[in-house]
Amino acid sequence: MEGSDRRQQILQAAALVVEGAGARHLTIDAVARQAGVSKGGVLYHFPSKRALLEGMLDRLLEQIELSTRALREQHPHAANPALVARVLAERNQSAGERAMTRSILAAAAEDPELLAGARAAVSSAFDEAGSGTEPAALGWVVLLATEGLRFLEMLDLLPLSDAQRQQVHRQLLRLAEGSGA
Repeated sequence: MEGSDRRQQILQAAALVVEGAGARHLTIDAVARQAGVSKGGVLYHFPSKRALLEGMLDRLLEQIELSTRALREQHPHAANPALVARVLAERNQSAGERAMTRSILAAAAEDPELLAGARAAVSSAFDEAGSGTEPAALGWVVLLATEGLRFLEMLDLLPLSDAQRQQVHRQLLRLAEGSGA
């Protein structure tokens, strides 16, 4: 297996460990077992747990970017296609992506510098949310609500039923598409 394929296999295994057992069970040994490789094989690609977490964050950011880019292309006539794509990407996020986000959030609580790579992505999301939305603050509010929804779900704190959650998503989409309330 090629190096980049093995690296992706290890990152997928890490996501499965977190999804199945929780963030505190993310260890190099657990990832090696899940990936079917030796501990040395994991350490070759990720020399530390921090490096593994950075790789997971990079992969998550890449997945979000690919998803939002595809969704943006599906909604070219929206007032703000990038914002519509963000709302839809949050709604469509998989359980594995949510689990990976939880593990990164837990690690970032101990080492805030892990989020350095995410800062540029978040800044870009705010730029996109504000451009094409009048006033720009409306786009920022929709983005903040979308990300707040993501975090409440991720932390299993959202008190809304599935039907209520869908109502919130429909309202956010209406706002993002420029049709208001």
